[in-house]
Amino acid sequence: MILNAKKRPLIAVALLLTSLGITTSCIDNSYDLNKDIDMTISAGGEHLAIPVGYTEKITLDKIIEIEEGDDLQLVDGEYHLLKSDNIDETNTSVNLVTVNDSENPINLIEVISNANYPSKIDVSIFDKESEGKIETKAHKIDNAVIEIGALTANTPTKLTLNFKIETTGNISYSDVTIENMAIIFPDFIQFKEGQNGLNGQTLTISGEVIPHGSNFTKDLYITKYVFGNKYGEGNKVQEENGDRIIRIENQKITVKTNVIVHEAQGNGSLSISPTAILAAMTVNNVLGTIKPEMNVEPTNVKLTNLPDFLQDDEVKLDITNPIFSFKANNPLQTNIEMDGVMTGYKNGQVTKVVKIGSGNGGNPIILKPSGDNQQTISLTRVATAIEGVTNVVVPNLNDIIETIPDYITVDLEPTVKSDDYYNVELGQKYILNSSYDIDVPLNFGSNLKIVYDETIDNFDLDLEDVDIKKAILSINAVNTIPLAMEIKNENVSALDANGNVIKDIDVTVEGTITESKDGKAEVSSTLNINLNETAEGAISKLDGLKLKVTAVPGQATDVQLLSTQWLQLTDMKLKIPNGIKVDLN
Repeated sequence: MILNAKKRPLIAVALLLTSLGITTSCIDNSYDLNKDIDMTISAGGEHLAIPVGYTEKITLDKIIEIEEGDDLQLVDGEYHLLKSDNIDETNTSVNLVTVNDSENPINLIEVISNANYPSKIDVSIFDKESEGKIETKAHKIDNAVIEIGALTANTPTKLTLNFKIETTGNISYSDVTIENMAIIFPDFIQFKEGQNGLNGQTLTISGEVIPHGSNFTKDLYITKYVFGNKYGEGNKVQEENGDRIIRIENQKITVKTNVIVHEAQGNGSLSISPTAILAAMTVNNVLGTIKPEMNVEPTNVKLTNLPDFLQDDEVKLDITNPIFSFKANNPLQTNIEMDGVMTGYKNGQVTKVVKIGSGNGGNPIILKPSGDNQQTISLTRVATAIEGVTNVVVPNLNDIIETIPDYITVDLEPTVKSDDYYNVELGQKYILNSSYDIDVPLNFGSNLKIVYDETIDNFDLDLEDVDIKKAILSINAVNTIPLAMEIKNENVSALDANGNVIKDIDVTVEGTITESKDGKAEVSSTLNINLNETAEGAISKLDGLKLKVTAVPGQATDVQLLSTQWLQLTDMKLKIPNGIKVDLN
């Protein structure tokens, strides 16, 4: 704090005597003033007050000095503690799945049973039905996969139906005609569309001729295995000898047929042996309950570029509406729930730990499925109503900045908790990018305590020849800042002309600086700083005072600090309670 030049030096001795109506023009030169006459003169009594000066209006932008790059900045004239940066990205993936190949025999379709045909004959059967089961399994399922609703093939997978003619005895034939056959596949198989003879889950074969000694095959192509559409309907992953597997089992396949055996002759039987052969399926997409692991490295938020008044060890912040925002893309097709822990550190020691989300009895941050879009979440004890912003209430959020830390460690824990089905591309990296944005507007609550240092110097009192034991610096403080301010006894130091502390002066302070209730009205209050020397001549060295001003909110809570708010110290006077003694020798 720089005093205005409008100051009054105390004296040259002659000026003081003149002001008292005393001159030395009548003194006889024959007297030895040093020996014969006591030249010590008292003046002032109880009423001597020496004007010291006043300060200009000290606006907050002078008290709170902000430089480019500081974390404290002005936003439309308001003070905000701002900090933003990116959080290290994290990625997750779900490993590829391969469903094994398998051969699935279907029960024999008996056409001729223990027959004896002495001559060639055509034999027909109608509405013959046979059943079988399709079974297979997949190994090494990723730990993230809990239940599978559907598996989609990277490329369509072949299913081959093989029909083999088997005979016993010496029966012979020329060929077998499949007049009409219907193969009904289990519902879990989803076929490629547009395949000849296929309608839904039923394949119809008509007029196919199987020559003697030959097999008949039919290829179909599968695009997907579907087990269910919601949690509980699907195929749960099982643990087996340290392996994570799914089983596809007891899936019924039915064959209904009408056939003709041409020119059958001899003794014995003739049957059609069907087999459904599944090729291995390489899966590139899973629909199901999938909870991938997402590890986010802790992020350090450094708060080092702050003005002095916020760095004192005694500073305590009680901010009405601190806002910690996180922005993150959600690459998955399901909600990501994000809890977190913020830990403050000052001088290497933990100051406070604040949990975000369910660990603090509240709701987690919800990142909605949004692709490349960003979701912003505000953490504040005062609910926000900003469109597109999800608000998470953290009642003790202020704790993390109550004692302003050197840095805050932010440890985020994103997880998928929902059992709802969604799709995941296998083998693909899903990258979660996030950033933080801290905005602490300096509008204070009732427990705020901030401290700043100030020096009032260059009194220019010229007190070397004046015997003063006690003095009072009287100050009229005019304040529009919404902070009450106090000066403790131990926070005042008397200074000499070189700026050194004068140790032989005891200081006591009376009064406080009253706050402006609305940050606009001028409020006056009086401070008296009492100075008592404990060694002779201590006050005669006085040239200034160093003050540590402790600001507390008083009654003006939730009022924003503005750069234009000001404090002015006026009518500053050095009062001498018992007058002064001047040695004219």
